[in-house]
Amino acid sequence: MTMKSVGQNIQKLDLQSPEFKQAPEALWRALRDASAVVTTRQPLLGHISLTTRYEESRKVLNNTELFSVDARRCGHTSAAGMRWWVPKLFKPLANNLLTLDGPEHRALRQRVDYAFKRTELNSLQVHIEQEASRAIGKLRENVQRNGSADFIADVARPVPQYVISKLLGLDDMPDDDSQRLARDLSALGSMQKASDIFTVIPAIKRISGVLNSQISERRSRPRNDLLTRLIVEEGEGQALDKDQLLAMTFLLYVAGHETTTHLMSTSLWAILTNESIAEQVSTSLDDKSIHEFVRYLSPVQMSKPRFVLQDVKFAGTELKKGDTVAALIGAANHDERVFENPEIFNLEKASARHLGFGAGAHACFGLHLALRETSTVINKLLQDPTLHLAPARRAFEWNRRLGLRSLKYLHVSNRKVTHF
Repeated sequence: MTMKSVGQNIQKLDLQSPEFKQAPEALWRALRDASAVVTTRQPLLGHISLTTRYEESRKVLNNTELFSVDARRCGHTSAAGMRWWVPKLFKPLANNLLTLDGPEHRALRQRVDYAFKRTELNSLQVHIEQEASRAIGKLRENVQRNGSADFIADVARPVPQYVISKLLGLDDMPDDDSQRLARDLSALGSMQKASDIFTVIPAIKRISGVLNSQISERRSRPRNDLLTRLIVEEGEGQALDKDQLLAMTFLLYVAGHETTTHLMSTSLWAILTNESIAEQVSTSLDDKSIHEFVRYLSPVQMSKPRFVLQDVKFAGTELKKGDTVAALIGAANHDERVFENPEIFNLEKASARHLGFGAGAHACFGLHLALRETSTVINKLLQDPTLHLAPARRAFEWNRRLGLRSLKYLHVSNRKVTHF
């Protein structure tokens, strides 16, 4: 991979190539060695500064006095600060938890935080177990029938999709709606470049239509589910308007499974392609163990960009008000200043200190659910370790999505191997 640097300005930085997704450690190390902050141009994002080390990345994620996800705080008319060419359909959906700060963000987050706490998730565990068993059973049937099967299509996407549906109360939708949503969610997950925004417009419309229909149904027939709780005004909190409800439900439904899909699939990829990792996961994993997969693999490679709120010299780099900056999470999670031998996977040192779920007010509220789902699926696979990669030339392919380390597919077979 080519990297030409003039001071802190990286003139050519490819964070999307399959080669980088396969083995990003060398580039991460080179970026950390070059500077704590590098500036570059990236698709969709334009000119942006990236923090490459742990401490600076944590400051970007935590310091809401200098950096904000809300573009209105530096002069934009909307919180999302979307470009003029982005279709109008996206704009109400974009004004959500991820693009708000301060009291607005806290008020929205309080409506959903309770549902993702460890204690609440205990009641979901039986459903996670059942769906994981069903999906893995289907995977093995397809392997037996066809010689190989796609772990992502059969397990890594449907399991978290079912679980977030169960939590929201969307698990008993008509089959046609459920299957349509599954196809449309898959289409959203396949976005690779800026122009793909326009190709997924039909999928966005269909998902929005189904979710609006479910919202209307809850208004007339409330249930004991998260969607109903979002609709019903409680205490002194203001009721959400139509756009806020759709944006929140859309975010929960899409984000509630997408990142978990990538964590689950890249974790299995690591086990199947790295004998050292395979040897370490020979026994049952707990949720804490999955933190090491998050740190080591960093499925979320880059944070959502923040807007710089005032002119500032940050880690030796001059940032101007209105500039954008993001934490390069993958590089930060491999910072040798914080993690001993960071390029070596070590379950014994698993901890939540990494930045794979973000930090501060915008730390991922679904992190416990992602850990629970991933550990459940991996443990069920470990109970009968007969899967391995299909022939290498067609076993897996990396997505080129900026900011994510994810696989398009991961084909597995039942041919006997010496490790899982």
